[in-house]
Amino acid sequence: MRCLFTSRPLHNPFSTLLYELFDPSMGLLAKSQKSGLTASNSLGFAHSCGPLPPLNSPEGTLINGVNFARQTDQTRQTKQTKQTRQTKKVHNGRSKELCKRLNSYFLSFLFLLIPLFFPLSAPAEQSAMNYFVDGVEAFDRGDYNEAVRPLEKAIQLKPSNLEFRYYLGLTYGALNRNEEALKIFSEIVDKEPVKFRKAYFEIAALYSKQKEYQKAIDTLTLAEKAAPSDARIYLEKGYAYKNLKSYEQAIVNFKKAKELDPDLAQVACYNIAVAYYETDRFDMAEEMFLTAIESNPETATAENARQSIRNLKGAKRARRPWYLSTSLSWGYDDNVLLQALEQAGVVSATGEVLDKSDDFETIVLRGGYKFINRKDLEIGAGYTLYCTGYKELVDSNVLGHIPYLYLQYNDDPVYYRIEYDFSYYYAGGSRNDQDNGLYLTFGDSSEDKMRMHSLMPTITIVEPYGLRSEITLNYQDKHYLDGVTSNARHYIGGIVQSYKLPDSERYPRVGYKYGYEDATSKESTYQYHEGLVGFSSPLRWGVWADVSLSYTRTYYHKNTRYCAEGERADKKYMFSASLSRTITDRFQFLFSYNYTHNNSNVMWSDGSSTYDPFKFKKNVYTLSINAVF
Repeated sequence: MRCLFTSRPLHNPFSTLLYELFDPSMGLLAKSQKSGLTASNSLGFAHSCGPLPPLNSPEGTLINGVNFARQTDQTRQTKQTKQTRQTKKVHNGRSKELCKRLNSYFLSFLFLLIPLFFPLSAPAEQSAMNYFVDGVEAFDRGDYNEAVRPLEKAIQLKPSNLEFRYYLGLTYGALNRNEEALKIFSEIVDKEPVKFRKAYFEIAALYSKQKEYQKAIDTLTLAEKAAPSDARIYLEKGYAYKNLKSYEQAIVNFKKAKELDPDLAQVACYNIAVAYYETDRFDMAEEMFLTAIESNPETATAENARQSIRNLKGAKRARRPWYLSTSLSWGYDDNVLLQALEQAGVVSATGEVLDKSDDFETIVLRGGYKFINRKDLEIGAGYTLYCTGYKELVDSNVLGHIPYLYLQYNDDPVYYRIEYDFSYYYAGGSRNDQDNGLYLTFGDSSEDKMRMHSLMPTITIVEPYGLRSEITLNYQDKHYLDGVTSNARHYIGGIVQSYKLPDSERYPRVGYKYGYEDATSKESTYQYHEGLVGFSSPLRWGVWADVSLSYTRTYYHKNTRYCAEGERADKKYMFSASLSRTITDRFQFLFSYNYTHNNSNVMWSDGSSTYDPFKFKKNVYTLSINAVF
């Protein structure tokens, strides 16, 4: 006989006994004959496992209840010699007959015991267990395809073993063979609903994976009937109700799980807090997050609870009907663009610069009101004020008034937003208090420059595996009021794909954007392609870093100003880097650096030299304070 988990023989004392009984050279019967024991002595040994004296010992031997004691009287022994011999002859015959009968009974008894100690199915059980062990090892390694065959083989050899079937169901589930897995688990709980109630959890998990949460709840309800005191049942039901957005039922089940099993208190409290958070009961959510942290401060769940508490204040603000934010910046530009709106980033840059540097200040104020403010739907209106002013180059000052309307619909994991802006811009200014450090003129002595209508739909998709996609469209209708610049319609489409690296807060991203400006003047009509790569990551002391690099290729439909042959084509490289730190939940400091390098295929000669009139480099340094109220 061999062990089910090894190939070594089993050293069973009873197997040794049987071996000795039937081996002609080593059996106990053969040994007893060699040592002078009769069959009746051997039977006594088998029953008592103690030594018996030989027949000719002084103590005598008990046979059939008669004691043949040794006679010490010489005379009496002589007279009874003949009678004694006859008696021994009769006795020996009866003893041999009794020995045969007892041996027959004893052997029959041993044969009856053999099936108890040596089941006839042992080889099959051994083989089934070996296959099962191979399947479990492959499953634990993640080799699910490799695990299927040995598990199926084990079931063929031992179809009544439910543990074999349970692991095959797990393997099918890991391979997304969901229907086969559900069939196996259902058969298991039909046979053993209490002992194998863990199969209920697997059925519920498969339904949840298919987003059939009500079926998962129905399955767990059956498990509840089989084992009403199992805390895990209520924990899993809480998850399913939470996914159905039935938060009150989720809270009831999480509380029940916490009551039945104190070891689940932290997880239960955390999920109760999440349910409160989703129903805008922020104070109760904070209290439960704190309770979860106190249960065991060193776990990942506790860290998630701490992060959630930090996000609660922002969530509270998001549920208010009104909002207000502002940004104040100071910066330095070593090569200011010629056109004020291009310098401000309102419109795309055409590549002409002043070859002058200057300091600047910028303020942005944005506020609004939400007419409808639900978690899944927001509709509101607002106003943005944009103002930038320069210390010396006051003609580059810009003031913008931008009222807007927006609608946002959240259908997790997809978020939709569409915004309409009406923008009115002024350019230019006068020198007032620039020497005192106040560069912002707020439109004083400025001229009407442009009005613009913009429509901006955006779709954000939060995908599995840490992926996030943002698709942006933009339509702009520009009407210039200076009497010089051509009116135009501008079309933009772009996508940015970001990825959250596993077990970190680092986010690489890539993007692409296409733009087309259809101007009334062919010289001002162009199209461009832009590629982007970027990366953001936390550093130390709460500082976040972000870097990006973009390349833009712009093609102009016509260019006669510099007598270029064919179409003008520009190449622009931009590098940006920023460091930011949130001081409180309302204030943030931001330092940014931007480098731009532009050149074209145009070569212009002024008689003394030949150069590219659209080639330039510029560096911009900015320090900003951002606040939300």
